[in-house]
Amino acid sequence: MYLKSVLQMATLMLNFRNGRTLVQRMRAAAPCDEVVLWDGTRISHPAGQGGLLEAIVELWLEHAYTGGFYRPADGEVIVDAGANVGIFAIQMARQNRRCRVIALEPFPKNFKYLQANVAQACPETVTCCEVALGAAFAKGNMQSTSSRSLDHVLRLGSGAADSIPVIPLSGLFDLTRTREIDFLKVDIEGSEHDVFAAASRDLLGRFKRIAMEYHDQIVPGTLELLRRVLGSTHEITVRPSKMEGCGILLARRHDLKK
Repeated sequence: MYLKSVLQMATLMLNFRNGRTLVQRMRAAAPCDEVVLWDGTRISHPAGQGGLLEAIVELWLEHAYTGGFYRPADGEVIVDAGANVGIFAIQMARQNRRCRVIALEPFPKNFKYLQANVAQACPETVTCCEVALGAAFAKGNMQSTSSRSLDHVLRLGSGAADSIPVIPLSGLFDLTRTREIDFLKVDIEGSEHDVFAAASRDLLGRFKRIAMEYHDQIVPGTLELLRRVLGSTHEITVRPSKMEGCGILLARRHDLKK
């Protein structure tokens, strides 16, 4: 564990202009409001809230959703469901400016940061949409469950002024204007259970690769359901995390080469 922490800190120093500050914040377990890449690209985050450093380590340094599994190619379409402030979407755009990324973020404060970060980093590659994934077309709002920007759950049926649209997996093809989606990344805090339970086999077969964080600790039985509904169309690999009931599920469509 100590060696892993040292490697993480060293990688922060190598990858980010403000790496020294990031290391100090990590060591103090303190929130961080911004990371700055060596080319001057800034990724900003709601002030005083946790989550940015954790996401940077998971997505940018450890490549939790893509390592050994996916790298964007020219013309490919990527959907980032649960985009937060844009870390993953911007990373994909930097790896290949000729791919197309649709970033979905339903929490209003996060969405504002997502828009601003994308506007200065990669506006020609990433499109931002303030929508949530659900089992069906609906309205809902997001409820915070901690002081971190990462922890929000969807509540359906809200008539509040800040309600946001909810779309099923089938609605992604209208957003992307494609018949198939090359890569779907999902981190939606337990909603993945209902989203995938409602999807047909034919619909799931239109996603070439899927990488998602599953949350059995929020909705028990999620991993079992995902294995069952995706098993007929995709080859599945599960990478449990150190947090019980949580991890990354990778699904590659059976017709694709590794």
